Formats: sequence, structure tokens, C-alpha cells
Amino acid sequence: MARRHWLDPLARKVLQAMGDLPRDPERSTADSWPADMPEVSPSWCIDVNRATAEQWRQLPGCSDVMVDQLLRLQQGGVQFSQIEDLSQLLDLPETLCEQWRPHLIFRWHGDAPQLPEQAPVDLNAASPTLLAQSLQWPVERIERLIAERRREPFQHLADLQERLCLPPAAVETLIGRVRFGARRAGPSLPPRG
Repeated sequence: MARRHWLDPLARKVLQAMGDLPRDPERSTADSWPADMPEVSPSWCIDVNRATAEQWRQLPGCSDVMVDQLLRLQQGGVQFSQIEDLSQLLDLPETLCEQWRPHLIFRWHGDAPQLPEQAPVDLNAASPTLLAQSLQWPVERIERLIAERRREPFQHLADLQERLCLPPAAVETLIGRVRFGARRAGPSLPPRG
């Protein structure tokens, strides 16, 4: 009998799918999974920061709108470090998060960001002073944000990134720190002297 790895079956399958462990010898599904554990095939384990549209669509309840938003952020260089990032970004119900959790792998490609320490700021409604304090952006970028939200409220991070031409690093620092709930224009900046 082939020697099995000491990890639990799900962790072993994830590591095998990533190529970090050799595959088990062929045997029936009944022999490789405990009866009380749902089977998760390696094809369901996706690297969140490199997933294709087809991979996202395999997840239950992942709509075309969600896929489009995730791919736009990915193309902009944005990465996610935890399921809570996705949950907040996509406004996922807890039950859907739990269905997705076993299928998602969060590999960070590059230096990892710092996690947020404050309540999220509503970019569509926050005052210019609060935006400046929270985001610590140059004045010109804050002014551009306010002008853009006056034109049309921001819908999500991908919309913000595209309309303000933000670099990926700037967007990554916003994950979990901002929200887009108000969907209305905020106050304008006073003229610069």
C-alpha cells in the first residue's frame, strides 16, 4: 500500500493540485475520501489571484457581473489575501462564502499588503477632509475622485481603478478600507488658494 501524507485529505488534495505534493496512486473515490467529507476535486481549487473566467463560473452563485469585476481588478494587478476581501467586494452572503471557501486558494504574488485597522470609508459620500485623512492621497487625486463621483457614483473597486487610473498597489491598499454603499455624490472640495 502506498504511503499517504500525514495531512488531512482536503489539505493533501489542495497541495497536490498546486503541485507541492505528488498525486496519490489511482484508487476509487470511496477509498480516498472519508464518508462524512464532501469531495472537492482539484479542478475546483483555484488561485484567486490568477483565476480565469471559466474557473470563477464554476463557483455556485458567481454571476457574470462578479466575474467581470474580478477579472477587471485582476487585469489591473489587484490581488486578494483572504475570502473576507471577496465577501466585502462582492457583497456575498455568508452561506455563499462558506460554499466558496474550500475551493479558493489565496496565493499572494509579490509583497503582501497590510490589513486594514479602521472602519471602511464610503467613497461616494465621505467628506473631502475624511477622504484626505483616510486615504492619504495627494490633493490632486482626491480632487479627481470627488469630480468623478459627482459625475457618477463609483460602483466598486474596478470602477474606481479605471476611472482614476490608479496603480494596483493603490487599489490593494483600499481593499477592506473602503465601500461604495451611498451611490450618491458627496460634498465638493473648497477651491484651492
